[in-house]
Amino acid sequence: MYVSMTGFGRSQIQAPWGALSLEVSSVNHRYQEIFVRLPREFVSWEPWFHQKLRKLFRRGKVQLRMEVLWSPTFKMGRINKEILSSYCDELLQIQRSMGQARELELEKVVSLPGVLDLPRFEDSEDAETLDKIFEKLLDTTVASWQEMRALEGSHLREEILTHLAELERLTTEIEARWLPTRDSAFEALRTRISDTLEGLGERLDEGRFLQEIAILTDKWDVSEELARLKSHIIKFRATGDDSESAGRKLDFIVQEMNREVNTLDSKVADADIRWLAVDAKAALERIREQIQNLE
Repeated sequence: MYVSMTGFGRSQIQAPWGALSLEVSSVNHRYQEIFVRLPREFVSWEPWFHQKLRKLFRRGKVQLRMEVLWSPTFKMGRINKEILSSYCDELLQIQRSMGQARELELEKVVSLPGVLDLPRFEDSEDAETLDKIFEKLLDTTVASWQEMRALEGSHLREEILTHLAELERLTTEIEARWLPTRDSAFEALRTRISDTLEGLGERLDEGRFLQEIAILTDKWDVSEELARLKSHIIKFRATGDDSESAGRKLDFIVQEMNREVNTLDSKVADADIRWLAVDAKAALERIREQIQNLE
């Protein structure tokens, strides 16, 4: 499965105390990183969101951001009349004892500790439903986010498979060119050795010649590299069709393919084949660039 690390999702939900909006966005990253930004009233819920998000992806940088449009009735503070009355009685007594007769300024008294109760979720009936509200909001947002990642992944899949097909074509062409080139190279070597020995009045020892050919085969022959390269291409396709996104696995396979192409390039002396190897490296590089976007 091809799933992009890049995505965005957003959703809203209405609660008795206000309207919540949640955004989840992600970009490429080698490892898993999570950043959560919540209103200060919900800061204690950051570990909850971290835990939920950690299970949804394996690598990438994910940012979660929540905003709240509070209901005016919820944000309005509540005056504790008993405490306010106690403060006023105490202040009036102090004024009389000091011979002062000024009127109390209630706006200053209200600012004293305990007079104004600002709403807090631990004091609200809604505290018991926060888990359900956040769960529903996160599920909706994540669904939108995952949908975008899957869509982007399908585009990447088309691009990657196009380059993979080009690599496969180049591999087939290299193999088709290599087989006659190998045979002609060995025959040319036989001819040179025979001509040299005849000039010296000697004859070619076929047994010794075959021994030398066996040694040179390890240095010249690229049949094993071509076979492994074709095997890696098959494995690449199968890994991409797995039920889970396997960006890292695909990256490792590309590294192995690149190693085979480099070895092949270093062994072959034929100019046409070496240019084909260069084209194969370019195709692998294009594949690798796209894989960096996969989870």
